[in-house]
Amino acid sequence: MSLLTSEEGKRRLLTVELPAIERYNEGRDESFRIVLAKQRDGSLALRYRLKPAHNVYELETILPATYPSTPPETRVVSKLKPCPHLLSQQRLCLWKQGSTRAASRWDASKFTSVFAVQAAWRWLACYEVWYSSGTWPLPEAI
Repeated sequence: MSLLTSEEGKRRLLTVELPAIERYNEGRDESFRIVLAKQRDGSLALRYRLKPAHNVYELETILPATYPSTPPETRVVSKLKPCPHLLSQQRLCLWKQGSTRAASRWDASKFTSVFAVQAAWRWLACYEVWYSSGTWPLPEAI
């Protein structure tokens, strides 16, 4: 199913994803709202800023053409210090990205793209703790 080309995908985009993004953006400062952008490859990009504690980070979450059966990929655009939970191209280790559906913690029946944004906020909060203490405050993903 593709969000932009299949009927099922368009239905999910209009009835689930866009309303969730609109609720997230409601009352939020303009500079911290999610902005959608269509990509050349048929995916959608969510661009936004987060401030979990002291720093403001610019992020991009990609909803691939196979979303929601394939989890979104989130990367931090702002430069980060390398850490054990940061994948190549500054992608966040959130749900074993690139893994099989059976091994992934992503559940398309429960989560929306806004859940990915909230997971990125939590990851960044952990990053700031790690950056100052050297200890990642949550258990490792298995």
